[in-house]
Amino acid sequence: MKDDQMNKRPEELPNALAQMDKILESTSGRQICLFLDYDGTLTPIVSNPDEALLSEKAREVIGKLSERITVAIISGRDRKDVSAKAGIPNIIYAGSHGFDISGPDGLEMAHASGETIIPALDLAEKQLREKLGSIEGVQVERKKYAIAVHFRNARDHVLPHIREAVSEVLNSQKELKKGSGKKILELKPEIDWHKGKALIWLMKKLQLDRDKYIPVFIGDDVTDEDALSVVKEDGVGIITGSHDQTTAASYRLEDPDQVIAFLEQLKDRLLTLRD
Repeated sequence: MKDDQMNKRPEELPNALAQMDKILESTSGRQICLFLDYDGTLTPIVSNPDEALLSEKAREVIGKLSERITVAIISGRDRKDVSAKAGIPNIIYAGSHGFDISGPDGLEMAHASGETIIPALDLAEKQLREKLGSIEGVQVERKKYAIAVHFRNARDHVLPHIREAVSEVLNSQKELKKGSGKKILELKPEIDWHKGKALIWLMKKLQLDRDKYIPVFIGDDVTDEDALSVVKEDGVGIITGSHDQTTAASYRLEDPDQVIAFLEQLKDRLLTLRD
């Protein structure tokens, strides 16, 4: 996402919990459809990605919301991985930044171009494991449509080597492009597809017309800015915590605990409105 002069630093934004009345007023009577990132948004960022499990409270609140409105989790994780970790039935899961989508009533979508990139990902994975496998604190995670290089637990002095190795692999695999986030580098298909386009696809597929529905997206990282940009003009974008760029979000929540508190308050308000 390119910086926009109208965008602000995350810490400059008003807290969404304190602005619930304003947020609901901005829906103009339309029904909310909720799109959520996973890591850093619904769960804290942890040293071991496998330990990023959804709390029972979060699972209950999101499950209750899904009984009233459309709920989707759009994650950089593999779809099957985020589905297993969240464990919430009857919601939509979009994995690999939206390349792989599944949901209720037979909803299925695997981006057609994604399949063609698998040989390049296979080779890139092999190269990265050869280059980085001996470095303590580095984890090369293969996903169906991407590769993540986690370096949260690596020592600072090896970071230039990690970045150089990723760049070398990318230079040899023109079908791939670099993505980045909090203590992570990704190799993704060089295809014009991201969380924002997945959000648009879901709204069209589910016939969530903007005159009747309004999207709310909550994310925490640079990779979420594409979706935050999509909802900026006609929706509600909320950033969790902060990152090192300006954001297209309009509101902020401090951490995943505040996200769950916001969702719980939203659930209660929607129940009151329905009654």
